[in-house]
Amino acid sequence: KQWYQRRVRGCLKVFDSVLVMQDHNKIMIEWEGSEMGDMYADAVLTLCLQIEANPQAIKQSSLRSITQDKDKTTFEDRVEKLLIELYGEENINYQPKLKYITVTLDGEKAVINLKSYQVQCSNESLHQMVSTAIKRLHNALTPVNVPIIPGYGT
Repeated sequence: KQWYQRRVRGCLKVFDSVLVMQDHNKIMIEWEGSEMGDMYADAVLTLCLQIEANPQAIKQSSLRSITQDKDKTTFEDRVEKLLIELYGEENINYQPKLKYITVTLDGEKAVINLKSYQVQCSNESLHQMVSTAIKRLHNALTPVNVPIIPGYGT
């Protein structure tokens, strides 16, 4: 309990159930005992042990700095690759200068605006499939924001 009696250098709440506190070269992990809490705490502990075993890996990943424009270009390329994987190269028409990709399946077209990533399609099923694929790709590539708990920050 002495962690609460002095100012902690860093404190994060992970998955809304695991509290990770840092003080110099020590961390303390605290959670309420439950099936989900135990599972989340195991995941956090595993990550901490991996960082301890290979600190260089985390340093290298945190040094990467990509500008937003490069991210957008990379994301556009990844959207194209994903759609080719899902629907075949013959069904994808990528127009980088016009900033759109067209997916054509069974005579139905879905047009993806690469500025807004909005999908326009009259066929609801195709619209849903393409929209979901793009959203999942975006979620997979977007870094997770870990909130700092007020009062425990540096």
